[in-house]
Amino acid sequence: MLSFFYLYNFFLKRITFDFSQNLHFMKKITALYVFIFTAFSFAQTTTVTGIIKDKETKLPVESVSISIENSSVGTISNDEGKFRVTLPNPNAKVFLSHVYYNTVSISANSNEEEVEIFLEPQTFELDEVIVNKTPGKVLLAEALKASKSKLEKALLLNTYYREFVNVDGKFTSFADGLVDYYVKRKSGASDLQVKQSRVFDLKDENADERQKAIQSVNLNNIQDAIEHGYNFKGVANILKNEEYDFYAETKKTADGSSIDIVTIEPKEGVEEEMMFKGTVVFDSKSKLILDIDLAFSPEHKKYNQLKNILIAKIKFNDFARKAKYKMDGDNYVLVYYQSKANVYLKFGNKINNTFDSTCDLTVLNYKEGEFKVEKDQKYKSRSLFENGNKFTEEFWKKYDVILLSDKEEQLLKSLQQ
Repeated sequence: MLSFFYLYNFFLKRITFDFSQNLHFMKKITALYVFIFTAFSFAQTTTVTGIIKDKETKLPVESVSISIENSSVGTISNDEGKFRVTLPNPNAKVFLSHVYYNTVSISANSNEEEVEIFLEPQTFELDEVIVNKTPGKVLLAEALKASKSKLEKALLLNTYYREFVNVDGKFTSFADGLVDYYVKRKSGASDLQVKQSRVFDLKDENADERQKAIQSVNLNNIQDAIEHGYNFKGVANILKNEEYDFYAETKKTADGSSIDIVTIEPKEGVEEEMMFKGTVVFDSKSKLILDIDLAFSPEHKKYNQLKNILIAKIKFNDFARKAKYKMDGDNYVLVYYQSKANVYLKFGNKINNTFDSTCDLTVLNYKEGEFKVEKDQKYKSRSLFENGNKFTEEFWKKYDVILLSDKEEQLLKSLQQ
C-alpha cells in the first residue's frame, strides 16, 4: 500500500503538461487510486470462528444469533455451539443473542484461531407464573398479529439452505446451497433462485428407487420454507383448532424487560393424530415473536394412522418446526427456520421404508424492497436435490453458513467416499 502512494505522488509531481490538456489522464490516475484503495479496503475482512457455551453448565449453546454491527449480515451457531462469521473490517463488533441468555458483544482477535465465548443465562426476577388458558390464547393471537404486521414487507433474503435424508436409520443424501428468496409483500409467498448447490447421494442398487421415494414424501418443501417462517402458518392453524390448550407465563429480567412464553398442548382427552406440542416465545412489550418450537405431541403419536394414497401407503410418524427471529435496529427479521419429518412409505414391492428428512435455512443477509427474479431463473422443484451439483466456488467454506457438526461432517464424508 505504501508503494502505491509513493508511485501516485511520483506521477503527480512529474506531470508538467497543462491540466486542461491532460484531464483524461488525471481521471485515469484517480480511478486507479480509487480502485486500488477500494480493493485494499475489501481485503481487510476478518473471519471469526468460535464455540459458544453456557457460562454455568459449560455446555454448547445452539441457535445463537450472530450479527455484525451496522450490517444486515448474520448467521447462527450449530448444535455444537460452533459458528463462523466474516467481518467487513477487523474493528467491527460481533453481537451474540439468544432469547434465554444475555446479549454480549465481542471484537475480533487475529491471534486466536477459535474463540470460546460463555453466555450468561438471563436472570428472571419472578418465578414462572401461569396466567390461565384463555389469556394464553389471546396473547398468542396478539403476538401473531403484531409479528405478521411487522413482517409485511417485500424482501430479498440471501439464505443458506440444506437438506439431510436418512432412510431406515441410514444416512443416504445431503444437499446444500445458496438460495435467494424474493418475498412478496403480505402473502409471505416467494420466488426462488438457486445461486449454487451441491449434492451427495449414497450409490447402491436401491439408489434410484429411493430417490424417487424421497421426492414423493419430501415434506420439507424448499418452496414454502420462508412462507411458513414468514407467515406463521403453523401457529395460525393451531390457534384455529379448538382441541388445544394455551398456557401463558411471563418472565421479567432484572433490567425491567420481559418475555411471554405460551405453551401449546392438546386438550386432555383428545385422541386425534398429528397433534402438536411446544412453545412460542415473544417480547412482552412489542408482542413480536422471537422463537417457535413445535413438534408432534409424544403422547399422541400412537394415534397416527397408516393412510392409503392412490397405490401407496403412508404414515406420518413425526413432524417438527423451529423458527427464530430478531430485531435488527428497526427491522424485524427471520434468522433461522428448521423443519423435520419422519414418514413411513410403502409402494409396491420396491419401497417399504421409513424416511427421516431434515431441512434448515439460515438467513445470511437481507434487503428491503421490491425485487424480481427472471422467469427462466425461478426454481420450481420441491427439493434442492433436484438442482444437482452447480457451484463455482466452495460456498460452504466462503460464506457465513451454519456449520456442520462433527457428526454431520462424518456423515458427509461417508457419502463422499
